[in-house]
Amino acid sequence: MKVHLIANMYPSKQHPNYGVFVENTEKILAQSGVTFDRTVVTKQSSSIGKLIAYASHFIKVIGKSVFRKYDVTYVHYATHNSIPVLIAKKLNKNMVVYTNVHGSDVVPEFQKRQKYQPYVKRLLEVSDTVITPSAYYKQLVQQKYGLTNRIEIFPSGGINKHTFYEKETKLACQELEIKAAYSYIGFVGRIDRGKGWDVYLKAAKLLKEQGKLENHKLLFIGDGLEKESFDKLVDDYGLREDLVHFPLLSQQKLNSVYNSMTVFCFPTMREGESLGLVGLEAMACGTPVIGSRMAGLLDYMKHSRNGFLFEPGSAEELAGCINTYMELPEAAKLSMKEEAKQTAAAYEVEAIKPRLSEIFSV
Repeated sequence: MKVHLIANMYPSKQHPNYGVFVENTEKILAQSGVTFDRTVVTKQSSSIGKLIAYASHFIKVIGKSVFRKYDVTYVHYATHNSIPVLIAKKLNKNMVVYTNVHGSDVVPEFQKRQKYQPYVKRLLEVSDTVITPSAYYKQLVQQKYGLTNRIEIFPSGGINKHTFYEKETKLACQELEIKAAYSYIGFVGRIDRGKGWDVYLKAAKLLKEQGKLENHKLLFIGDGLEKESFDKLVDDYGLREDLVHFPLLSQQKLNSVYNSMTVFCFPTMREGESLGLVGLEAMACGTPVIGSRMAGLLDYMKHSRNGFLFEPGSAEELAGCINTYMELPEAAKLSMKEEAKQTAAAYEVEAIKPRLSEIFSV
């Protein structure tokens, strides 16, 4: 089977984590004997570079789709690829299209992306198969667009057990060059709207006011558009000395990050959180998750078993859950860690590989 892979996010040497789930999906299918012709956009460092990259991308998508023969055209991210793929579909009516939708495809995070929704809807309607990362997202797609065509679930490339696995906390801290004497309350994600970084900081403030942050530090990994607001809130809340902050890290470094954490906080408020791979990555390292009771997290979070769920946006509930976990007997913490690892194992690449092969019938 020959597949034309179309994606506006794909890793490069400079940005190895950018769209890594697309590459992981490609690798899974390649192991089943699928060959690929790839038309992708890598992360650009300037607006001009981005404009040129997308112009070239659009031309290549249409040209290859019309003049080359593929068994399946596999599209990752409907929003940014809908227009060229729809044009190609008009010119080549025999195109077999599989569209893999992700977070902001269905729930745009910025008003300027709302204008693409009619094209997204049309692309999904003409797709032979629509692939969603979770049962939650499948239901959302069906309800919003009223689709009657084939919709399948595949969890965004899954978890690589060779990248995310449990290791000794002390060793993980040494690899990050942070002090192993502290327990770390963690966060991994963009400093952007809806990611809940502000809820995380407010919960930490509440814990500090209650005297519950002694011997604890905040381990925060991420950067983003709201970095200035983040820094201001850290200072306003008096958390500067309690915070260990790294910008974006490689997946290998993230393994050490998750293993350094006592607990991982996932306070998303995004309806478009289609799965939440960071939560599963943390669980694969044996780190329980405290997550918002919403969106894709509901596919794998089990309250009081592999972590805790709290009301989205409630710093008070998040702080309460963190405190509850910290006060658990060691045996209960160990049980929760084991449950977390078992949950992640169901999303490991080898476990989900047959599902993707079945979707593509290879």
